[in-house]
Amino acid sequence: MQDIHFKELRIFENYHMETVEEGHVVMTTKVTPSSLNYYGNTHGGYLFTLSDQVSGLVVRTTGFESVTLQSNINYLKAGHLDETLTIEGQIVHNGRTTKIIDVLIRNNKEEILTKSSFTMFVTGKRENRDKVESSD
Repeated sequence: MQDIHFKELRIFENYHMETVEEGHVVMTTKVTPSSLNYYGNTHGGYLFTLSDQVSGLVVRTTGFESVTLQSNINYLKAGHLDETLTIEGQIVHNGRTTKIIDVLIRNNKEEILTKSSFTMFVTGKRENRDKVESSD
């Protein structure tokens, strides 16, 4: 039997919060070697996790905490090493118990890599309305 090993995947090595306002978050990050799959493209799990995290941050800007109830992602184009990705989340439904967030990931050329939608289940009001910070 062939010896198989998983490649380590890292998500939040570097990121910068560009916009944080109620119902809208824009984050940028640079693709590093640890965010690539075996074929040298951005790993789908990496792109999904970025989208999921931004969705949660969008909900936090409305004063609530949440968990992902349902999600859908369309992979449209591959990302590549050293590209700067822009992850933008926008609230499209701001309900009492659920919130729906649309997320786009674009590369340096403004090409859309992924389009996703997240239904977030509200778990309660935020106790601490601290500012979302960048890793820079």
